Amino acid sequence: MGSFEITTVKRIAQLNDESRNFVLVAVVIAKSDPRFFSGPARGRGPFEQDTSAAGKQIARGVITLTLRDSERDTINCTVWGTADTILHHDTTFEVGDVVDVNRPQVSSSLFGRSEQYSPTVSAPYCLTVNDQTQGAQITRHEGSQKQALSALWKVPMVKASETIPLADIVASGSRCNGETFNVLVVVQAVRQKKAIRIARTNQVKSFREVILMDCSHSGVLMKFWSESYIRWSDRWTPLRTVLLIADARVEFSDFYKTACLAVDRKTIITQDPNLPQLNQLLNHVTSIPTQEIDVVCSLSSASTINTVMTVQQIHDRTEGSLVQENDQFTALCYAVITRLDLDGPSRIVSERCMHCRTIVREPGPTCPKYDCPGHDTRTPSREPFFDITVDLTDHTGTLSGCRMVGRVAETVLKCDAATFVRYSEAQKTSLKWRLLLDRCAVRLIVKRRSAVRFQTLFSIVDCTVADPVEVEAKLKVY
Repeated sequence: MGSFEITTVKRIAQLNDESRNFVLVAVVIAKSDPRFFSGPARGRGPFEQDTSAAGKQIARGVITLTLRDSERDTINCTVWGTADTILHHDTTFEVGDVVDVNRPQVSSSLFGRSEQYSPTVSAPYCLTVNDQTQGAQITRHEGSQKQALSALWKVPMVKASETIPLADIVASGSRCNGETFNVLVVVQAVRQKKAIRIARTNQVKSFREVILMDCSHSGVLMKFWSESYIRWSDRWTPLRTVLLIADARVEFSDFYKTACLAVDRKTIITQDPNLPQLNQLLNHVTSIPTQEIDVVCSLSSASTINTVMTVQQIHDRTEGSLVQENDQFTALCYAVITRLDLDGPSRIVSERCMHCRTIVREPGPTCPKYDCPGHDTRTPSREPFFDITVDLTDHTGTLSGCRMVGRVAETVLKCDAATFVRYSEAQKTSLKWRLLLDRCAVRLIVKRRSAVRFQTLFSIVDCTVADPVEVEAKLKVY
């Protein structure tokens, strides 16, 4: 390349088949996982023999960056290089960074196979940067355009009207397995990063599960296998970070019996997009229960439940042969209370903050959360509430770990939590034997174990001593 060749700055909209010797300045809006392979050293054919050290196979790799330089214009850039070069690009450039693409090759993307596995973009061209081409490289941009281009990271790739509710994806079950959809969601929880050994390659690979929610559904699991996205998710704040995910792939989980989401090669994630629906979504998720204890309390307002089931039938609906795609059902169970440890070592009364409703385990009168109004107050900001674990037994088996919480427990025990903690041991024992080993009519809401909930939740919403005549008429054999 001669010294007389001048490098100009071009925009995506200006590119054509004749574009040469230019620099493109753009923001990274998506990044693929790097892929590595072995190839012959430069200048030697794949079938030429060479026993020297210089002729040995060298590790090379490829990575794709999706770039944007205006609200309308986007393009894919494929980078080829040695393994060290590709690793450098993977760890150096993250989504949201502004980069200079120096002297890339421009080619039509209409017939390119790689475009089938890359994010959908507006440009009819694609860029290629090869480390064997003199002057071709990607560097971090530090010029005057950085601030303006960084703002484009928040511009959504699709309109809010082009997204679908999570509830529709879950309701489709296995019928949409492998398909891609656009979703607008809030991060409900970010789970710890885990490592798994891939049997086919014997390599250890990291992955992370993130729980997403929207106005239609309280939680759908999404898996991230990309180290780049895992690092990015470290900065996501539950119940505050909004994601617009374009082309999220649906994967039906046979283990959880529900639809989950995953990052596809075509997926683009926009964090906190510039959309008017963002605040509406955030206001909704802050008004619904997300902690397990609050979910149990919210279920206590259930209406009439009259579907009679035995303990075995409930087990079959949760983990046995009668499991359905819907993860929640109700049941009226005529059973004996065989565990009601009111006067024992079990935790009967818990405390939560009156302001943020967070469960408090530490001693003290105030809320331990620094951003809660109840943290620095001089007056107590905690309130006690019943959180009782109950076992139910009938002629078909035992239902362990049922939860009787809040107002339901107060109605059953005929006292509130504040009064209960002042009872003597003798009073607690007397209260226990009013229900223990009696046949009761117990109304339950069951939320089956799922991808976002590790254990089945049995919530007691009503419990009364049963009329023997009613039991005789309605009790089932199975």
